[in-house]
Amino acid sequence: MNNTVYISDHFLSSGETAIRDVENNVIGYLDLKSMFKSGVSVLDVNRATLASGKFKFFSNQWLVLNEVEEQIGVVKQKFFSFSKKYTYTTSGGDIFYFTSRAFSKNFLIFDERHQEVASFQRTSSFFSTPAYKINHNNDHFTTEELIIIVMGINAIEKRNQSNAANAGQ
Repeated sequence: MNNTVYISDHFLSSGETAIRDVENNVIGYLDLKSMFKSGVSVLDVNRATLASGKFKFFSNQWLVLNEVEEQIGVVKQKFFSFSKKYTYTTSGGDIFYFTSRAFSKNFLIFDERHQEVASFQRTSSFFSTPAYKINHNNDHFTTEELIIIVMGINAIEKRNQSNAANAGQ
């Protein structure tokens, strides 16, 4: 897959949506399993699974899996911060940091040496379904792995918003 891609969620968070490149060509699909299961898969143009992600059982940790369902990393949210912070730890022990200022739609991704390795930004408006532009130009992630990470952050944020709304009732 390409180094810059566009993805979007669905209003009901289920079904397939196209993954597009900068020229608006369909280069794969994002399968949002169902509105009752928070898992997602990245499919190639022939709909073969390239990567998937899901919440760890009874946890707010997002598991990133390869095409044969082996765990290749985990996304965790860092709490107690005025900005949005997440970490992604690969099964090989590499750690990446995803940061965004509070109320910002842009995330920067840094490696352990604090060098920027990728970025993504939410491109949709406040009331529409989330859509993202993902950029990377390195060997740290495959595009499908980074898509699953971004969708994991999206799922964690949706879960946090749902929990906050339920706590206020």
